Amino acid sequence: MPCLYLAFSFLLLIGSSSSSDKDINQWTRFRGADGQGIDAIRKAPTSWEESDFRWKISLPGTGHASPVVWNDRIFVTSSDDESDKGYVMAIDEQNGELFWQKEFKVTDLKMHKDNNHATPSPAVDESQVYTVWYSKELTRIAALSHDGTLKWQAEFGGIEARHGGGSSLVLTERYVIFTREQEESSSQKSSWVAVDKQTGKVGWELKRESAVGNSFSTPFLVQRKNQKAMLIFTSWSHGFTAVDPETGEVLWERKSLLHHRVVASPIYANGMIVACRKGEAVVLEVDESLYPVADTASYSLPPNLSPYVPTPIAVGELLFMFLDNGSVACLVLATGEVLWKKRPAGPIYGSPICVNGNLYCMTKAGKVIVLRAQSSYELLGIHTLGDESFSTPVMSNSGMVFRTFTRLMMLSS
Repeated sequence: MPCLYLAFSFLLLIGSSSSSDKDINQWTRFRGADGQGIDAIRKAPTSWEESDFRWKISLPGTGHASPVVWNDRIFVTSSDDESDKGYVMAIDEQNGELFWQKEFKVTDLKMHKDNNHATPSPAVDESQVYTVWYSKELTRIAALSHDGTLKWQAEFGGIEARHGGGSSLVLTERYVIFTREQEESSSQKSSWVAVDKQTGKVGWELKRESAVGNSFSTPFLVQRKNQKAMLIFTSWSHGFTAVDPETGEVLWERKSLLHHRVVASPIYANGMIVACRKGEAVVLEVDESLYPVADTASYSLPPNLSPYVPTPIAVGELLFMFLDNGSVACLVLATGEVLWKKRPAGPIYGSPICVNGNLYCMTKAGKVIVLRAQSSYELLGIHTLGDESFSTPVMSNSGMVFRTFTRLMMLSS
């Protein structure tokens, strides 16, 4: 697929998102400023040697959160669950040196064996970095300045669920958005919450129904020109939901379309919202105002084409599905037609990103798969990082950042 077409598609996408111009070169949340995982401006290598890494550092504890980047600073979290400590660190992207490290107390949380207190990715803007720490007793949101000064922290009810919590943070111009999804057997109620970025005070809280299993998906913020901005959530209890980011008002909902636990996050491209629940991917068509064109889905995909944990990615007119078992499928986004399906490497928990027309995704064993984002299959490389990873690659101005269980590393661009 020509780079010119990809760049044009990217401009269309950012024209439909609410990320401001100053955020375009920043990696402010899970899978980039708009959550779609596409960087058509910078470049990254498709093959490399050990000497191509600018730096590698060890992290305290372990974690799965993707880093976030603002200018020369990489912010990352990790946790040592045995000592009940969570860590937030600021790293110099040029040399890997530690600017600062802060500790937070994390308490017992029943969770899946592959989950961790440092699973949710932080978020960052021009002045602060925001983190979320889930436990059974409380959910703690904290804001720190770029130099590590604690500006505020806010506490809410905890998470009562077999698999714990894992949804990442999203920022609007005014609020930090997070979810508190409970199981229906929990004594606590589910809600989606917006807190003021400057004070930590609640701006709005939307009460939600609980399901048999809580959802882990992270919403995204989207805005087409001259249209109202929307937060798009996906969950077992409420299916697809669009929420006004300023008020918490539900703008529309397709409640019946996702009948199982939702782990992968939704994406938006070319008038389609793609979501995955366990055993099925569902594609919902929306109009220019971002309202659904029908009560039913445009189409759905069977389990052998539907990831459970990895988030899909759409590049131009193509939809790429990186499945948990390591298979990768390429489909026509508009119709669901399968163009190819291959299994280049092993099982995957991380999500893909696209940089300058190439797809990058890490396997659970810590191998980086590099594929051409095109309608024919082309494997560009498989590279071993030397440590397990459930995380997602990140772009900075100096190169591509990989996070493994215990390490952070910068591959020069």
